[in-house]
Amino acid sequence: MRSRADHLGLEYGHFAGQRRWNEEQLQSAVATETSWTEVVDALGLTGRSAVSIVKGHAARLELDVSHLTPIPADARPSPKLDLHRLGRAGALLAASWYTLSGHDVSWPLEPSRFDLIVHTVHGMRRVQVKTTTSRRSDKWQVYLSTTHGERTTYDPDEIDDFFIINADLECYLIPVEAVGGLHMIQLSAYEQYRVAGLVTISQTVPAATLT
Repeated sequence: MRSRADHLGLEYGHFAGQRRWNEEQLQSAVATETSWTEVVDALGLTGRSAVSIVKGHAARLELDVSHLTPIPADARPSPKLDLHRLGRAGALLAASWYTLSGHDVSWPLEPSRFDLIVHTVHGMRRVQVKTTTSRRSDKWQVYLSTTHGERTTYDPDEIDDFFIINADLECYLIPVEAVGGLHMIQLSAYEQYRVAGLVTISQTVPAATLT
């Protein structure tokens, strides 16, 4: 019915439907009030989701809300990266890297000794993701082993590659054969396995494909 009314050019802003207010009342409240809280109060709404609901309707109606008090700056996410969370973001960053590089990525069921399954033209690769925020003598070092009572290295039969991300967001793709049996490595010794980082890859993707 709404689509048909739009097609016929019929006005229905005065309809309230299941709401206690109609679109004309919202337009009036937005035009006369100075904050989203005042708009919500003017419509007689309560509850934690009231502002989000009203903002959604205002956006749909393309109302001018530039004069309304914005969300306080301290309520917005900080643009500064929290590198203490790098370990939690590692697999997501690696999956993004592979995807931007043109590969399909699958997530294995837990428990698994690898984090990602990457589909390449040469077949599937089992990838273990490692991150590091640790330096020694100004060189990045990363543990390749796991800790479950004692440190255990990865068997070449378990995984195919390590994808490593340091706190500078530099990326390394190292085959397990190159580091087999090692608990820890310094990345400076494996520069030949360094690959383009996420920023570099995104800059090489045609802009039209990013829209």
